[in-house]
Amino acid sequence: MPPFEKFFQIPDLDPAVQKSFRREQLSELTLPLATSLMEGGFVSVVAAKAFDVEPWVIAVISASPMFGNLSSFFWTRIASGRSKVPMVVTLQMMVLLCVVAIALSPRSHDGAWIVLISVVTARVLIAGIITVRSVAWSLNYDRALRARATGRLQAITSLTVVLTTSLAGWALDARPENFRYVYAAGAALGCIGVWIFRGVLVQGEKRHRVLERRGAQEGHRRDGFLKVLRSDKLYARYQLHQFTSGMANMMLEPPLVYLVSKQLGASYVVSIGIVMLIPFTLNLTTMPLWARYLDKVHVTEFRARQNAGWVVGVLIMFWGAWTFSLAWLAVGRVVTGIVNGGGSLAWQLGHNDFAPRDQLSTYMGIHVTLTGVRGAFAPFLGMALYLGWDAKGYVPGSSGLSAWVFLLAAVLGVIAWRGFNQLRKDVRSRPLNR
Repeated sequence: MPPFEKFFQIPDLDPAVQKSFRREQLSELTLPLATSLMEGGFVSVVAAKAFDVEPWVIAVISASPMFGNLSSFFWTRIASGRSKVPMVVTLQMMVLLCVVAIALSPRSHDGAWIVLISVVTARVLIAGIITVRSVAWSLNYDRALRARATGRLQAITSLTVVLTTSLAGWALDARPENFRYVYAAGAALGCIGVWIFRGVLVQGEKRHRVLERRGAQEGHRRDGFLKVLRSDKLYARYQLHQFTSGMANMMLEPPLVYLVSKQLGASYVVSIGIVMLIPFTLNLTTMPLWARYLDKVHVTEFRARQNAGWVVGVLIMFWGAWTFSLAWLAVGRVVTGIVNGGGSLAWQLGHNDFAPRDQLSTYMGIHVTLTGVRGAFAPFLGMALYLGWDAKGYVPGSSGLSAWVFLLAAVLGVIAWRGFNQLRKDVRSRPLNR
């Protein structure tokens, strides 16, 4: 078998699933050429430089993925009982329309509003794609292979995002007006990915849709948001620890950007390297190793081990922030980047170890919605704590925590780690969902 062909296969996958998996991988080589241009870290720079937007617009754009996550439960309801691939394709095409809208936006006040609306809309649609796709992954890939399959897909996506945003940044440095060609080209190439994805098949989908309809007919008694958390105490505890861990993680991103690019005055290359390229690259390279581990253990054990490593990385970053050392910040970012390679997998798949087969969408919807809740306030809270309310005009006399924010995040990480570790012991009597 040629090496290129071997790359697109995972042993032990059913031949029909293998064919769909190959299509998904090819789609991930092309569609992210468009969706990466809607990443908050990239499009906020375009908005600031090309459209000269106000600071609050940049803040909203940066938080837009979390606003999208808040819509996940809505998408769960819409997707229930429907064919998953056609729905994903429709949402993908709508995202590409948002990309085109930015390419056509005038560089004016009105254009800035078009950019803002397009980004927020795209992130809401992408949240729908993530929610619906998770069901297809759960049905297509057995528990013992699921993490490796989805990890391969996410690794390809990460590679595409890194290459696309790096080349796009170079093009924009050469001429800011090139943003139009960048976004137009991204949308055109993204269409190829959508066309490829159309051929993906979902195993057992007809039976699953019957189960979803049956669940919907039973009303909200069984699968309502709060009712699931009340009835499934283990999953509720899992989400509580996820919330604590995720909030700590999200709190650090804005202060890190401010510290590196403003206070330390690092160059664009160094700033982008520490903030974006290190985590993306390490996610890409370490994900296969994390995937093999996640395939073998319950997600609570996985999270307990992973959170312990994250705390170590944040403590190193705290020392870098305290000493104003770019080198130590980079080392800490390397450690957290390695750990977060597994975290992104657990984020996508962790609910499968709790959810009954007919409630996969519901459990994922709860998870993504709660991610949106913490993401809607944690970045703003982190920046306010770092700079102090006095800097924002909220509470006169407050000087901010500065580097101590990193230590606060590490403490929250320890709390989450202890919670996951105890939960790991409590779920031993509960078998893995497969």
